[in-house]
Order: sequence, then structure tokens, then C-alpha cells
Amino acid sequence: MAQPISSIPPHQNGAGVDRHLREAPQKHADAILSALELLQLLHDRGVLDLLRGMVGAGDQLVDTLTSAVDNPESLRAIRNFVLLTKFFASIPPEVLNSVVQTVEVGAEREKARRAPGLLQLLRRLRSEDSRHAIAVALDLLESVGKGL
Repeated sequence: MAQPISSIPPHQNGAGVDRHLREAPQKHADAILSALELLQLLHDRGVLDLLRGMVGAGDQLVDTLTSAVDNPESLRAIRNFVLLTKFFASIPPEVLNSVVQTVEVGAEREKARRAPGLLQLLRRLRSEDSRHAIAVALDLLESVGKGL
């Protein structure tokens, strides 16, 4: 049967390691200064205090998070968030930008005049672009209906 190791001899640092440690501050002065600036920014913003508190809380923090997530509503919310993230990632930025600009311009235009009449709206439905948009909206409605 195998016997446990009673002691492990300490690692012997060679003279080369000591030399590298002495030369490191001169060699990496820019990186060290940059790291210190980052550390100061994290301290100024309170991030270090937050991290220290999180590490200090340890198991209590993990227990609180798991109890908050351990219900069907939280799991559904997380799944929905992931699905919405995938959905928005699939939309080309140019399309979303076009939609945002159209909504902004349309809202400003409609504020400046009276609401269009029903016949005007029906005329606009004849355009091919409107019919494409309505088809997409109907697809969305059908999929919501299937999900209910």
C-alpha cells in the first residue's frame, strides 16, 4: 500500500531567479505604472471595496445568489434574457439603425400635424414596404399565438 509523503523539500530558487526579480522593475516599469494607475482607478470608483466585500462574504453571497435564482421565474427570466440577446445579436446594426431613425423622424412628423385619417392609412398600406412590415408583424403575432 502507498505511504503518504511526510514532507516535501522546499523549492530552491537559483541565483538566476533572484537576478530576474531584481531586474523586473526596470524592465517592466511602464507595465507596472499602468497597473498602478488601473489599481488607483478601481479604488477611486469603489470597485476594490466591492470586490473585497464580495470575497469577504464568501459562502453567504453564493447562498444568497443561489436562493434568488432557485425558482422558476428567475430561470425563465435568465432564459428569456439569453434568447433576447441572441435575437438582438442577429439583427444587423444597419437595420436597427434604420428602424430607430424612422421612428424618430415619424414621431417628429406626426407631432407637427394632425393624425392621419383612416383612408390615408389604408392608402399607405398599398405600398410594398408597408406590406412587408405587416407580414413580419403578422408572423410575430402568429408565433406569439402558438406560444400561448
